[in-house]
Amino acid sequence: MVRLRAPRWLEPGTALLAIAIAGLALAVRPAVLRAQTASGRLDSLRRLYQLPPAPVQQITVATFLGAPGSSLGSPSVSGAGSGDYFFGAGYQERTRYTSRPDGGFGAGTGFGDPEGGVAGEVAVASYSSVRHGFLTIGGISFKLHHRDPQHQMLYAIGVENAVKWGRTDGGTSLYGLVGHVFILREGDNASFGVLSTSLGVGNGRFRSEADVLAHRQTAGILGGLGLRLIPSVAAAADWTGQDLDAGFTITPFPGRGIVGSVGMADLTRRAGDGPRFIMSLGFGFNARRDNRQLSPEDLNAVFKTP
Repeated sequence: MVRLRAPRWLEPGTALLAIAIAGLALAVRPAVLRAQTASGRLDSLRRLYQLPPAPVQQITVATFLGAPGSSLGSPSVSGAGSGDYFFGAGYQERTRYTSRPDGGFGAGTGFGDPEGGVAGEVAVASYSSVRHGFLTIGGISFKLHHRDPQHQMLYAIGVENAVKWGRTDGGTSLYGLVGHVFILREGDNASFGVLSTSLGVGNGRFRSEADVLAHRQTAGILGGLGLRLIPSVAAAADWTGQDLDAGFTITPFPGRGIVGSVGMADLTRRAGDGPRFIMSLGFGFNARRDNRQLSPEDLNAVFKTP
């Protein structure tokens, strides 16, 4: 799923590998019988009193991994794995304390298996590309992340702008996130069926604007909610540590890796000088999946964006 952040920041989303959680089944170990007739009678009793298998909840690609993103301006708790590649662009009608528009671009890839262990993600971003030119200001960010599909949990730690050039607004920022996906209604495409959540802490740009201006080395709380409204549209609200961003993400062609978002930044006016319109467009794919090295279910994975 590709994910981008709004205020002077580009945080691409990712294309995710697919998973399914299987349930428990009833198993019976037959006794060792000495006579055929006795075996037949016991089999009849087994059939008479046999209990049905315990009900299971199938968590498929379009529910857990295709869950709506819960971030618009802060990092995503999900990440890319081996074979995942993503590209995106973001735009804002104006930057904080100015009337001038701006935008940025980003791209990245992943390494490792987030379910089998820990996967890594590397993303390169070009900030303020409209006002200063492509790659004049930029940074390279890193993330380690893990998925626990059995409990529908996600974990991530990362550093934004570990390598940077030009005058970046956010500097280098460390963060840690925990996420959980709630299945509200059964069915991969059920409206109002999936709610994704994330909560974390970070320093750097995740501090309050007052702390940033006063050069206080503190930490801030960040997190968000994402609710699938209909199969191709989700609503998201994201506290970035400084202010609230809210909007919608749209997947016009589910399974094709194209995701757009529109929204507003700085809605509570705790940072900046008032709300600003933001939007982004991204594309992600998995090279292994596209080469049909994974199952047909994996090929239908919905790429996640914040």
